[in-house]
Amino acid sequence: MLKKIIAVFIVTTGLGSISAQTFIGKLNPFPNYKPSSLIANDTIKILGIMVDFQEDKDGATFGDGKFGSIYGSEYGNTIIDPLPHDKAYFEAHLEFVKNYFSKVSGDKTTIEYSVLPGIISVSQAMRNYSPEPNSDDFISVANFSKEAWGIADANYPDIDFSSYDVFIIFHAGVGRDVSLPGSLGNERDLPSVYLGDETLRNILNNDLSGLPVNRNGKYNSMIIPETESREVESLGGTVLFQLSINGLLVASVASHLGLPDLFNTETGLSAIGRLGLMDGQAIFAYNGTFPPEPSAWEKIFLSEKLNWNLPVVELSPGNHDINLVTKLAAGIGDTVILKVPLNSSEYYLVENRIRDANSDGAKITYILNGITRTKTFTKDTTGFQSYDVDSIDGVVINVDEYDWAIPNTFSVETDSYNPKPGGGIVIWHVDENVIRDKIAENKINVNKDNRGVDVEEADGIQDIGESFFTIFGDEIIGEGFIEDFWYAGNPSELFENKFSGDTRPNTNTNSGANSLITFFDFSGISNRMSFRLSYGDSLIVPLTKYNLNIPSAKAFTYTPKESEQFSFSLLSDSSLYDLSISGYHKLDNYYSDYKTASYIDGNEYTLGIRGSYIYTYTTDAFVGYNTGEIITTPVTFRRNSSGAVELIVGTEKGKVRVYNLDAINGIVLAQEFTADTETPVRFIAASEDYISFTTENKLYDSEGKSFLLREFAPDKISNTLDEQVYSLALTKLKDERNVSVVYYNNKLFVVAGNELISSLVFNTVESSFSIADLKNDGENYILFSNENNIEALNLQGASAENFPFTDSNGIGFTGTPLAADFEGDGKAEIIAYTKDGRIFAIDGGSGKVVNGFPISTGAELATAPVLFDYQGKTSLAAIDKQNNFYAWNIGATAGKYFWSEENGNNYNSSFVDAALNQNFANDFFPENRVYNYPNPVYDNTTYIRYYVSEDSKINIKIFDLAGGFVAELNDNALGGFDNETQWNVNDIQSGVYLARVEATGSSGKSESNIIKIAIIK
Repeated sequence: MLKKIIAVFIVTTGLGSISAQTFIGKLNPFPNYKPSSLIANDTIKILGIMVDFQEDKDGATFGDGKFGSIYGSEYGNTIIDPLPHDKAYFEAHLEFVKNYFSKVSGDKTTIEYSVLPGIISVSQAMRNYSPEPNSDDFISVANFSKEAWGIADANYPDIDFSSYDVFIIFHAGVGRDVSLPGSLGNERDLPSVYLGDETLRNILNNDLSGLPVNRNGKYNSMIIPETESREVESLGGTVLFQLSINGLLVASVASHLGLPDLFNTETGLSAIGRLGLMDGQAIFAYNGTFPPEPSAWEKIFLSEKLNWNLPVVELSPGNHDINLVTKLAAGIGDTVILKVPLNSSEYYLVENRIRDANSDGAKITYILNGITRTKTFTKDTTGFQSYDVDSIDGVVINVDEYDWAIPNTFSVETDSYNPKPGGGIVIWHVDENVIRDKIAENKINVNKDNRGVDVEEADGIQDIGESFFTIFGDEIIGEGFIEDFWYAGNPSELFENKFSGDTRPNTNTNSGANSLITFFDFSGISNRMSFRLSYGDSLIVPLTKYNLNIPSAKAFTYTPKESEQFSFSLLSDSSLYDLSISGYHKLDNYYSDYKTASYIDGNEYTLGIRGSYIYTYTTDAFVGYNTGEIITTPVTFRRNSSGAVELIVGTEKGKVRVYNLDAINGIVLAQEFTADTETPVRFIAASEDYISFTTENKLYDSEGKSFLLREFAPDKISNTLDEQVYSLALTKLKDERNVSVVYYNNKLFVVAGNELISSLVFNTVESSFSIADLKNDGENYILFSNENNIEALNLQGASAENFPFTDSNGIGFTGTPLAADFEGDGKAEIIAYTKDGRIFAIDGGSGKVVNGFPISTGAELATAPVLFDYQGKTSLAAIDKQNNFYAWNIGATAGKYFWSEENGNNYNSSFVDAALNQNFANDFFPENRVYNYPNPVYDNTTYIRYYVSEDSKINIKIFDLAGGFVAELNDNALGGFDNETQWNVNDIQSGVYLARVEATGSSGKSESNIIKIAIIK
């Protein structure tokens, strides 16, 4: 009875303690995940030696350094892993390893083993080979390995070490792996670790002298104790706590094969529980006698290294009815592992795990007194549970179903297990970005909020690896329960028989983006389980996703066709490709130096540039026209005010040429505009009746005006900086005046028409911007990425109300924002994207994220995405830097596009027409457009904003509530815009102030408004 009580306390409460201390955080402290070199037929050969130490009486180690000295009492053979711990004993454990890998690999991997017969004695006591507790210095363990194998080489000269792959040292004593209540003084035992070839070379500074010379370059060592059983002190005296080394051995071999640890290697706490192999809870399941099968991810990882040819079914966007069969019950054509991509770096792996697929109980094969025996348990019962194996004796060498070790129903209140075997659907959330970044450190699952291989726990409580207490005060470390499986009838209060973006847990990506995936209608627990899976929500529906096996994408253009709404031109480093909803093909011998343009006019044209040539690609022709000069801009398409089709290009000698294009005469020069120096034209923007263009430092237009950009803000831009224009856009004011917006020297926006309108200094990260009618208030806005913000400025430089928009994740936005009204409210929604592949839609009116967004590609986009119409709905296409192509419907109807792709649209016109004025204020100085932000003011600056309908002088007088004068500000305001004046409140005390804002217009009219400003410091 005492043993049962202690077992319950230690394992249901203290197995968490075991995992918390197991491997001192790492089974493989210096991982190397290069594929293992296996001999023919995927056979792994293991050589083991038995090593003891110089005898000692050290209280910090178990035993005296000799085999069989760890127990103070005689326990006979009615325990697991009984004495003697000799060659036959260790080979019995290796038989378990052989059987385990044979079964989980489907007989694809064979283990052969041998243990040398004699005991090798090293020269020192155990503590001399043990690293300091919590130390990462394993030089003493490496020296132990070197000494032991050197002696083995000398004692067994006929052994061909080169014929083996894995080398195990079975040493006397227990491992410094387990911390149990009442277990005293094991801080100088040896930790159980795997030291790979590269690890040994690094630790030993490449000094491999003394190691066997005929290993054929294979240097590794597993350090494994004779047993993990040890005596512990309890209230009733000394009790033997039994732990087998089977799970430890299997996990160590898996480490040799490159499999990383999946527990928290910084704390030792569980991360996947008993649902996979590489977790302390799994390694010591059923007191270490047998672990469960590897998880779906672990199997795929090993399959890729060991050629298991594991069938994995990957889903594409759509609606699916799924049948998932447990491995032991699967036949040809059955799905055992399902892969459901969330984006290019994250995906779900879904599997059906049943404890007793054969419905015949657990058949345990073991060796006792040299005789192989079997026992069958039809259910978990006293003496046969995950924490109690009193009913098992000897060395376990096989189990008919290793998944008997997965969690069963456990009731904290009654401290008992449901005897009915359980299981169900397991959903794994895999993040390859985390794995890639953390695998070299063996820290895949260290961050419990962002694990690389994570269990989506169906009960909605992420408690694997968490500690909690029973009603009796006992501490339990979550190792997974039956409620973590997905199945109809799951009793958890949070279980809805659905897994979606609005459930707990949810199907969002690790970055918080909407995956658009819903699992639902899970069937009851059985060998063949079903569920349904759908992509999309009420607004956003995935259309396609596939990988492009091409060089890096450079530019991306929508190419509408009469017969196909879904068509794109993709420019890579060396070729041009045509993309459709179902796939892509290379346009042989076609290429463009710059982003292509496209349009439909009887024929379907794609327009490109190569050297001095303009190329037109149609469905039935490929025509080149030599302009005579190297072209330095993308081709721009427009219809002029007379309806004629024109192509516009800039050249290296400062010329902008306009060509007519018609079916009869082909390409004909119509106009030419020339810069005042022979320097390359960099950017062109064009409306139907106006063209603006830039060289490196000048802005020109088709009316003959030119502006030296540095002169717009000589006090803001140093003339010594390298001069460069980064982007150009063209728009109109509400009075139809043309206005050019130039981003210059990577920090200055210049807005100019007949004269300078504004010059705005912004130290932005990105070099491109867009223009959009954001609020339907008569103003167009400049949109751009600024680190973690999306900025929206009117042409006077005032921020749009409710902007900037900030990404709380702090990853940072990148590239050119797009803009379209796809919600149908007359205001633009901004499409902005981050460096980790999230795509936001931001409502232009409220500044809030549109429902259903962000979505995610999982990797940074390679180019600006594209907005387009498909099936009568606004749609979005994107390509990420892992060459994955995505497309979604994102609107209920076709939208109005302001900036639909790089260079504005598929014409490359970089032009947005004048803003609508449905929300436009006709009053001279409307009261509701006068306010300050932020308000209250917590920092040192606030902005007083106001709208005037004509150019005005602004006078602002600020008073305290007692009427005392505080400050006066004067400014000039541009008519037809929101303007703002900055007030520095650094020297102003906390309080409420009144600001009288007076505007005097150019016509002589004058009005004033009073606002309250609160300052809190």
